[in-house]
Amino acid sequence: MILLIGATAISLTALQATINAPRNALRECMRQASAKARSENVTGDNFETYMRNSCGVQIGSLRNALQAFNLKNGMAKKAASADADLTIEDYVASPVEHYRFMNGGAATGAAPAAAAAPASVSQPPKP
Repeated sequence: MILLIGATAISLTALQATINAPRNALRECMRQASAKARSENVTGDNFETYMRNSCGVQIGSLRNALQAFNLKNGMAKKAASADADLTIEDYVASPVEHYRFMNGGAATGAAPAAAAAPASVSQPPKP
């Protein structure tokens, strides 16, 4: 029984390791793309495209590794592909939002709509 649990743990660790290398490569690429985008004054709105172009190889590699991992664990091919795509979207969304937050978001430099809304609200007349 203990041998079976140990073998399962080793097997799962080995499968997880096949994902770690592409994941770490993507994280490093996104970090470098963010630094390079700041030095090139890429706007927050254009950063996602910039990062996807810069890290396309790493994104594809991680997507393939995730899909293979899901298929090995018994997931259907269509579901494995959809799950890999959603995971990639999650990995990309976080640095994109962080970049937009740190670098002002929109290319025009306009204030966010939520900040402008209270100024346009009028006070109701007092009785």
